[in-house]
Amino acid sequence: GDATNNDDQSVHAWDEAVAFYAGSTVGGSYGTSETGVLQFALADKRCQNFKTCTDGFSGGSQVNADILALFNAGKEAARTGNIANGDCDTLDSLMDKISALSLVPFVQGVMRYLYKTKSVASAKEAGELWAFATAVLPFVNEVDSVAAEKLYQRAWKGDFSTNSYEDIKSGVESTLTRLGAGDGVGLVTCSMVGNLYAGPNPDSLSNAGCSDSSSSSKSDKEIELGIGLGLGLPLCASLVLVVYLSIARVRNQRKFEELLAKQNTLRDNFNKV
Repeated sequence: GDATNNDDQSVHAWDEAVAFYAGSTVGGSYGTSETGVLQFALADKRCQNFKTCTDGFSGGSQVNADILALFNAGKEAARTGNIANGDCDTLDSLMDKISALSLVPFVQGVMRYLYKTKSVASAKEAGELWAFATAVLPFVNEVDSVAAEKLYQRAWKGDFSTNSYEDIKSGVESTLTRLGAGDGVGLVTCSMVGNLYAGPNPDSLSNAGCSDSSSSSKSDKEIELGIGLGLGLPLCASLVLVVYLSIARVRNQRKFEELLAKQNTLRDNFNKV
């Protein structure tokens, strides 16, 4: 390939996506974040509630480890990729997978605060449920509008009587393996979400999650999502949009450069005549 296939802009755009995922206060060393405020830190916090850290209740979250591995793969594809070899398709696939996996801590938040509000809901707990439900509602709605409506009534309307906790929980769980788009569909599973615990102890199980065998299988149809839906929580929306728009910008620039090169060739040939 030529020099433009190693364009630093694509690498920079990919690095921006990592920055929006991790934030600037995540800490100086690799691993569990106790100071961050964005999705990386949220995933590390939720894994301790669901025993989904790399070492059960401790260590960084498994989903962060998976997402960072995908980010690293994307960095190499952006740095060394060649359009003719289909490396842009590789980046699209990685983007789909990262976007889907980034939903895991939000789903965990929904499950945690659905449980905490099933009997009595304090203002804080109701607010937490609203925030986490807001992030996942557009994705759940694309899979099962009935399940989404029940979660919406509980989280947004404050209706704690029409639908039971168990009904709402099972409805959301039934959508897990179909959340996301493209190659990301099927990556969110029951085992990724885990079981809810009251503390960092296997004996402190509060409520069991679903099993992968009982959750819906991956749909043959890839679900296309409208990312711009107003219900999306800014943290989740920023990750998806930044990656998508950054890659689109690089693609458009490369197309322009290719057209410009063709125009120059035609002009040179005309001048020789």
